[in-house]
Amino acid sequence: MQASQPSFIGDEIGVVLSGASASLAPIMLRRDRELSVREEDIAVIVDQRLDHHYLLGVVRWVTRYEPFLKRSIHNIYAERPEALDHELVMPFSNAVVEIYASICDGGATCGGRYGIDVNNLAPTPGARVYRVREPDQLTSYLGLSVDDAFSIGVHKYSGWRLPLNARWTGYHVGVFGATGTGKSRLVLRLISELMAKGFSLIVFDHSGVDYAPYAERLGGVTVASKTIRINPVIYASTMSRYLGLSGYQRDLVEITAACFAMKVYREQGAQNYSSRECEELVKPARYARARSLSHYALGDRGGDSLRERFLEDLQAVAQQLNMRDATIAKIRLVAKLSTPPHLFEDLRERRREPRELVELALQKRLVIIDMSDEQDIEVKRAILASIAEAGWDMIRSQRTRINLGLVVDEAQNYACEYCGEAGRALETIAREGRKWNYFIIVASQRVAKDIRTGVRSNLGTVFFSRLQSTGDLQELSGYLDLGRVSETSLAMLGQREFYAAGLMNPLRRPLLLRIDETG
Repeated sequence: MQASQPSFIGDEIGVVLSGASASLAPIMLRRDRELSVREEDIAVIVDQRLDHHYLLGVVRWVTRYEPFLKRSIHNIYAERPEALDHELVMPFSNAVVEIYASICDGGATCGGRYGIDVNNLAPTPGARVYRVREPDQLTSYLGLSVDDAFSIGVHKYSGWRLPLNARWTGYHVGVFGATGTGKSRLVLRLISELMAKGFSLIVFDHSGVDYAPYAERLGGVTVASKTIRINPVIYASTMSRYLGLSGYQRDLVEITAACFAMKVYREQGAQNYSSRECEELVKPARYARARSLSHYALGDRGGDSLRERFLEDLQAVAQQLNMRDATIAKIRLVAKLSTPPHLFEDLRERRREPRELVELALQKRLVIIDMSDEQDIEVKRAILASIAEAGWDMIRSQRTRINLGLVVDEAQNYACEYCGEAGRALETIAREGRKWNYFIIVASQRVAKDIRTGVRSNLGTVFFSRLQSTGDLQELSGYLDLGRVSETSLAMLGQREFYAAGLMNPLRRPLLLRIDETG
């Protein structure tokens, strides 16, 4: 090794063999180093023909060979096991270096430039391969500013604290891994670092145990989901999903449900939910009952539950729309049998506007929604969709970038193809949010079938570990450069070990990180 070479070049581990390309270099490992070389080691190829120009890559496919002990050739061990002496065995090891980038160190090959660039040169056979030493020196070649760089872990073997680029946060982030891989720990590290970079976050804690307990430590606030109002339009859509009706019958349910929610909210003091059209539609039912609307807000049931009053409104609106009595009776019966009472009764407790939570997040930097109080997944989806829509309301009113992210835990329950308004809301943010720095961070066990196409195809950065299904890795490779990472690579990962791939990673290619411990 020449004295002029940078200090990050460490021990020599091998030499480049014939057949190398700009993206892949086969290498033979030194006998005295082969047992210390591991897959995912960061390696540097030093080619004497390239002036201060080094090739940075990752070791893959370490394979042991022996010239006589071949699988398809008979040898004496089969009949005479005692004749095989280990001193007679001549093993050797090959591997490949997947070349990620070139390091320009001011030489003529790079035109005097310094930094890390895309590689387009194939190494010469015979070029020496070194393991990285003092990897943090590599950070200086990346050219990231202090304002943009942050870290959530180190490379598993070299210890390089890979700086991630916060500028790409607005292009959405996915965190995928099977149960027990440590997704929530990674997301907690992301939350902490992104808050420090000036981003505001609303976290939807599906179970209430992964993020809510850390709210105070992170400087955020926790809000119970039962206190959050559901947008009347989204409430109406949720109601229609319960009943499973279509056509004009679905329209009837949605009109009645929207007016019903607005009525309850208005009697709680929210005057922005007034609607002359709703008053006209429901007026016959009001006169027939001769009750004050204050019953809805004050909890005076007078022998009736809110569901019964909704059914009365449903009948009144159906009569206004000139539906037949038999049809009205059928819809009332379906509504009574299909909808849980809490879907109506909980409206009394919902006094916090979604817009209020968006404003609180922009002020406090972090709001964690504890979703564990909700009994029904449809209601959870409605709450998420309402807050997502409130974010767009903020953008429409201010016409400025809001630096707000929605962190969705157990995203397979909210971003799937059949997840209704929640799935559509997340897909809209994934498609349109980047120009306003309105982004999503989704964490899920699965990719292919549980996250809708419009969401997963717009994730600019993905952290992934062992996956639930073999098809998930193939799905990710369809829109991210995963290099030569394979199912075998994932099988060797332990807890809190994730590949970082995509825009946030300055190398853009998968690099194996061990995520920092979280409190």
